[in-house]
Amino acid sequence: MNENPKNSKLRFPSDVDYRNRIERAQAAMKQGRIDVMAVSGFDYLRFFTGLNGIPVGRPIWLVLLQDGAPAFVSPRSEAKEIRARCSTPVAVEWVEWEEPVPAPMTHQDALAKYVGDIAPDARTMGIDFNSTWAGNIELVKQALGAERIKDATVMLRGLLARKDAVAIDVIRRSCDIAAYEFVASRDTIAPGVPEWKVALASFVAGTELTAEWWNGNEEESPFAQGMHMMGSGAKRTARCHSTGAGRAMQNGEIVQLCRCGTAFFGHAICFDRPVQVGPKKLSHETRKVIDIAREAQEAALAMMRSGVTAGEVHAAAVKVIERGGWRSPFLHRTGRGLGYSDWDGMELKANSPALLEPGMIFSVEPAPYVDGVGGARFGDTVLVTETGYEVLTPFELGRDV
Repeated sequence: MNENPKNSKLRFPSDVDYRNRIERAQAAMKQGRIDVMAVSGFDYLRFFTGLNGIPVGRPIWLVLLQDGAPAFVSPRSEAKEIRARCSTPVAVEWVEWEEPVPAPMTHQDALAKYVGDIAPDARTMGIDFNSTWAGNIELVKQALGAERIKDATVMLRGLLARKDAVAIDVIRRSCDIAAYEFVASRDTIAPGVPEWKVALASFVAGTELTAEWWNGNEEESPFAQGMHMMGSGAKRTARCHSTGAGRAMQNGEIVQLCRCGTAFFGHAICFDRPVQVGPKKLSHETRKVIDIAREAQEAALAMMRSGVTAGEVHAAAVKVIERGGWRSPFLHRTGRGLGYSDWDGMELKANSPALLEPGMIFSVEPAPYVDGVGGARFGDTVLVTETGYEVLTPFELGRDV
């Protein structure tokens, strides 16, 4: 459909790649005076070890020292899964029943025991506050001492900001999946068809292509991840995140497709397009919304280069949208950093002083939303390069609405 044949031969993360990421984290730990790091967010577990696809209900901790290899502190329910899916060892298992040889019965006690064994003199322990449940942070503070716990979110987000070459390869696969899903969705759109059938077509197409790439892998599920969001008509497109529901699409309106978050191996992207329903001519006001949305994205892209601030990119898009003369047409920022996760910490938003650097990847998706008329959004996944930018999603696909 719109798969790039070259992308089926792209590289995949190896143990060497994971070791390089761990060494970057350890250098940051030394600079930030963090003796031990414990992360539990599933995006970080994948980033550092390749562990993917485990539903994280009970906490799984990955523990890093300033030197040496990391190890997991895991509930026994997930220990076998971890060993089957990645090469990082499980050092401590915690259980929820009594055993002849006593074992830790809570995640915080297991973590405290392991840290006490491997780093008894550690003064500071970094935790990913942003992706760890607040209740679990409090339990860890009680077990290890609140004075030792430090929020490492900013440091960890810094590691995610610039993508390594192998991550960019995986993100390219995610972009192909989004294109595949878009075409399947577009081919399903017609007057009288309910929205959910369009979302289903997207899910099936993404799952089928992912299954081809996993090629029978016994541990990785091909089921399409990410958002298969959409809304049709003036009322539902005026909201940015409608879901494919039971509304039947009507001739002469638009459907806004959002394939943000669509992921291969958890690597997230952005791909948004409005699609016309049927042959009936769109209203003048709807056409105006679409044209300004397209132009706003192009204005933002024209600013995308190393050394520009995120606020400057956002301002370029806002300037175009404000020409529409609408009252309060904004519902969200111009874009966000993404790739390793659905949000890697940076934002293209008003007055942000954050500087764009080569290797960063952003969604670029400014949009006007007008009550009584509808909204439209052209969104793409964009890599900042040494000389400017590269759009990783199929830029021309769906732009001619």
